[in-house]
Amino acid sequence: MAARLWVAYPARTYPRTRTERLVVPAVAFVVVVLAWYALSRVLPPLLLPSPFDVAVRVVRQASSGLAWQYLWPTLGPAVLGVLLAIVAALSLGLASSHSRVLAAVFEPFVALSQTVPLVALAPLLVLWLGYGAVPIAVLCAIVAFFPMVTTTIIGFRRLDMRALEAGMLDGAGPWQRLWHIELPMAAPSILAGMRAGAALAMTGAVVGEFVMGGRGLGTLLTLSRQASDTTGMFTVIFWISAASMVLYMLFAVLEQAASNRLQGETQ
Repeated sequence: MAARLWVAYPARTYPRTRTERLVVPAVAFVVVVLAWYALSRVLPPLLLPSPFDVAVRVVRQASSGLAWQYLWPTLGPAVLGVLLAIVAALSLGLASSHSRVLAAVFEPFVALSQTVPLVALAPLLVLWLGYGAVPIAVLCAIVAFFPMVTTTIIGFRRLDMRALEAGMLDGAGPWQRLWHIELPMAAPSILAGMRAGAALAMTGAVVGEFVMGGRGLGTLLTLSRQASDTTGMFTVIFWISAASMVLYMLFAVLEQAASNRLQGETQ
């Protein structure tokens, strides 16, 4: 058991067995729900609703179609923002990791971009792009961009120079080395940033709806807050978290596949 809690090789800590993948998370989830239920019995419903009341509301919204009516207007800009962030992060990360001059120019501005609060950027995006899904998608891209570009640069800078030198000795050109050596070796790091950025994109979409307006989960959260409907607010948070986890797990699967390939593993 101790060997499972702490291993000497961090690359081997991906959950492998059925117990690690399913049973352990399920037990942790049950413990959290029971603790939540115990607290809800002590605190008034206005502060903390019961998890069972939230579950009933989730099922009701899913069966009536209300959840999907509000989910898609938020998920669409979030996914578009993730795609925009991926293109920008790969382009900028590739350029910065292969040019000292470009790295010196771009990296300070990348760090500076994260010091501006989202609520301050949103009105500017409305001024420049108007209302609708496009400015919200751009806001999502800004949120997702930083972890993506950071891990992309790290992934390329930590490549095994021996593999690159072997490729050069074999006569591989710059594009061949990039496609066949650099990208496969840097893929786990790149996808780790995409995984984090994709989860953050839903936050950007909700914040965008708060400031720019919309018809998605941010609007539903505002309506629940105005009605002092704490159960409704928890239900909206559930839908936001569920959508974020779907995006997160998609890139987590791709990251694990890239890591397994890099380590010569098939499972």
